[in-house]
Amino acid sequence: MTGSAETGAVVVRVDRDRCIGSGMCTLSAPRSLALDADGRAQPVAEYADGGAELTDGLAEAVEFCPVEALALHSARGGYRIAPAD
Repeated sequence: MTGSAETGAVVVRVDRDRCIGSGMCTLSAPRSLALDADGRAQPVAEYADGGAELTDGLAEAVEFCPVEALALHSARGGYRIAPAD
């Protein structure tokens, strides 16, 4: 799953109840995700609201989250892109 041609802009959602703050996502996608003051993941502005281009690093961050706290959604349709249900 790479490239915005297939998915368009994406929004990242973080399940804060699941997030354990491992930081693996911020290492894979530092321009897309950051740790907040509580040590949990949060999307940077454009990935939280209007949506931004899907990058390989962001796809990897979602795929490798140890507790599956991250999800990608279409910015246009709102449907879930990853991880698969």
